[in-house]
Amino acid sequence: TGRHKIAARYRSYHGGTSGALTATGDPRRWFTEPGMPGVFRIPDFHEFGADAPRPAAEVLAETEKILKFEGPHTVAAIIIESVVGTNGILIPPDGYMQGMREICDRYGILLIADEVMGGFGRTGKWFAIDHWGVVPDMITMAKGLTSAYVQLGALGMRRHIADHFAEKVFGAGLTYNSHPLACATALATIDVYEEDGLIERAAESGKKLRAHHERAKAKHPCVGPIRNIGLFGIMELVRDPKSGTPIAGFNETVPEMAALGKFFRANGLYTIVRWNGFFTNPPLNISDEELDFAFDVIDRGLSEVDAALGLA
Repeated sequence: TGRHKIAARYRSYHGGTSGALTATGDPRRWFTEPGMPGVFRIPDFHEFGADAPRPAAEVLAETEKILKFEGPHTVAAIIIESVVGTNGILIPPDGYMQGMREICDRYGILLIADEVMGGFGRTGKWFAIDHWGVVPDMITMAKGLTSAYVQLGALGMRRHIADHFAEKVFGAGLTYNSHPLACATALATIDVYEEDGLIERAAESGKKLRAHHERAKAKHPCVGPIRNIGLFGIMELVRDPKSGTPIAGFNETVPEMAALGKFFRANGLYTIVRWNGFFTNPPLNISDEELDFAFDVIDRGLSEVDAALGLA
C-alpha cells in the first residue's frame, strides 16, 4: 500500500512476536513497549463488564473519526479479531463487521481478520467472520489449522496481494516455513473437520452450551454476562447482581476467581480463568455427556463463589 500505519483495538491479542504484541491491546503488550512504530487504536465495541455490545453505528462513526484524525491515506490496514478471544469472547453487534468492510473500502485500507482462535469451526463456521458474510483482505490462522498437533500458522490473502509478492519478493522468512510435516497435518486435520462434520457439530453443540449458560445464570446470583457463539464462550461473574459490578476489575486477580480456578482443576475441569470470567471453549467433538460433566463441576464451583460473596 505504501502506507505505514496499522489500526488495532485495545481489547485484542494478536500474538507473541514484537510486531504482533504492538498491535495487541491488552496488558501483554506493556513489557514490549514502545514497540513497532505506526500502530494506533480504534474504538472497542464492547466495554469491560458490560452486558451487551455498543451499537454498531456509534462505534463505526467513532472509528471513522479517528481514521480522519490519523489521515486515512496513511493507514495501511485495520487488524481485528473477528470474535475477540482471550479478552472476553466479544461478539460484534450486527452491522459492525459490514461497516468495517465499507470503511476500509472507502479509504483503500486493508481489512485483516485475526482468526487464530475463532477459525476452523470454533464458532460454528469455518471462520468467525463468515457469520457476517464479510470477506477480509487478509486472514490469519493457526491453532485449529492443525488442531495443535504440530505448530503451524498461515496467512490467507486476496489474489492481488499475493500477486504483488510474486513480483516483489518478501525477503524475511523462517527456517521452518512451509514445513512438510506441519502442512500434511493441516491437510489431514481439514479432512477430519469435513468428514466428521465438526463445523456443523460445533454449531449444534453451541446451542446446548448456551442452554447450560442460561441455567447457570438463572441459578447462581454471582453469574453476570454470558456469551457464546458456537463453542466459543465465556461466563463473567459479578460481585453484586443488582449493580452488576464485575467480581474483578480489568487486569485484576481476586481470591474468589483464584479459588474457582483451583476448584475446577481439582475436579477435572481445565479452562482459562481470567479477570472476571472463565472460558467455556470445549473441543468441537465434545459429547453431551462430557458437556454435562463440565457444567456439573461449574455448577458446584459457582455455588462456592456464591457462598464466598455472601450471595447464597
